[in-house]
Amino acid sequence: MVEYRINTKLFREISNPLILKYSHNNLINILKKLKKTEKEGKLLTLYEKYMFKEGNINYSTNLVIPYMDNFSNKEKKVLRELVIINNPQDAERLANSNIKKVGNLKPFVFNSIISTTNNENWKDQRRDYQEAFSVKNVLEDLISISNSRAIECVNTLWDLSFEGRKEVNINEFFLNETHAQLQLAMFGFSKDFESSNNKKIREMFYNTDLKEGKTIVKKLVCEIDKSKGPISQVINERKQNNSGKNNSCKNRSDKKRSEEVGNALIFSYAGHDTTGNTLTWLIYELSKNKEYQSILQEEVDNFWKYQCGRDIKYKDFKRLPFMTRCIMETLRLWPALANGTFRELDKDEYIIGNNSDNKVKLPKGTYIQIPNWFRHRNPELWGQDVNIFNPLREFLDEELWDNTIINTYNPSTERFSPFTYGPRDCIGKNFSQIEMRIILLHLFKNYSFELTEDQKNYSMEDIVCNKFTMGPRNIYNKDLSCNKLGMYVYIRKRYINGKSKL
Repeated sequence: MVEYRINTKLFREISNPLILKYSHNNLINILKKLKKTEKEGKLLTLYEKYMFKEGNINYSTNLVIPYMDNFSNKEKKVLRELVIINNPQDAERLANSNIKKVGNLKPFVFNSIISTTNNENWKDQRRDYQEAFSVKNVLEDLISISNSRAIECVNTLWDLSFEGRKEVNINEFFLNETHAQLQLAMFGFSKDFESSNNKKIREMFYNTDLKEGKTIVKKLVCEIDKSKGPISQVINERKQNNSGKNNSCKNRSDKKRSEEVGNALIFSYAGHDTTGNTLTWLIYELSKNKEYQSILQEEVDNFWKYQCGRDIKYKDFKRLPFMTRCIMETLRLWPALANGTFRELDKDEYIIGNNSDNKVKLPKGTYIQIPNWFRHRNPELWGQDVNIFNPLREFLDEELWDNTIINTYNPSTERFSPFTYGPRDCIGKNFSQIEMRIILLHLFKNYSFELTEDQKNYSMEDIVCNKFTMGPRNIYNKDLSCNKLGMYVYIRKRYINGKSKL
């Protein structure tokens, strides 16, 4: 049963170039097309093609589309509107003042910190988990674990490339390494558990075998019980506080919609997938832009020369201004969460509509989406070279932590929000920033990267796969589906004065 709950007034007052009529059947047909495109991982490029290029509206225009809500009511589906907020002023303001999430992720990660629709529950979780991601109190002490793993991955990559003779799926490599760092450092898992279960856990997120998935989730939750990493400790503390006792992990993996399982899943997935994909896109861009790769390698060489064998500290990352620019430019062009955030308005709000002189009222309870993709690629905000990778471009001070190179607060402006906006921004952003720099320091110390000829032959539109996160399509999938990701490069050993860096 579908309940028709469309606010037709919004469809008149907000741009909707794809929709010519407001009839029920037409909206359903449009919705089917949008769902099909979303499944293919091409939804944002569809918006860009039909709305911006053919619809004759600009990147700052707010949009409205039909949306099937099939998670807030178990008894029926509700056809309603989804307002896509592209205006930069509206985007930052609405995200800052409306923290309630739409419940679209709850069927997958239950009442986790990223998916709970209860504002007070989110505040409780945020308060408890925030300490686990504190740079000063926690993450600084984990740098040595991250560094040890990064040293190992240098040889791992060389072995995967058959000593430079074979192409490497660098996306698979990065997903494996970022997940390893997450397990070893943030969860505190043993090396044996990590090596035995890294790939199994990662593949679980794409596996439709429910029985096998439950078995892996059970192993994950039980390992958390035994571990002392920052995330494991908070999960266990909240579990005990919520239940009053430590339940056996024997039955807990079947508990529906629990915070414990939800957070085990979301930290495992988002904690490696977003960072792994960002590193992949960075290698993609630097492989195409060899002059920038050379600048970064020079900075890396100077870093290690100055480091002179000392253990890496957080403050040492401040000697990597160009690496920071490369990372932030990658996050601009290839935001890991291109879809941004989905919110349900906590109160009535007003946004810019068809007529920029008039404000349109959005009633409390309206579903909105605040994507990053269009603001990050808006030529009015970034210039006509917006689609070109240029780490030397002019960033605003806040986008580079007021030129402090790296810092602990969220780097965001009206036009830039790779970790979305506070207060409900990405809690893992600081860990991600640390591990990316450590991995890149070791890889670029030893290697150069170049795309394979096959990889070069595919355009950006061909390889982008945007579902929950945005990764590269595997060019060896005949249908270029999103079922398998990949980015293929050659690894070239660096030689300084005739000697290998290895």
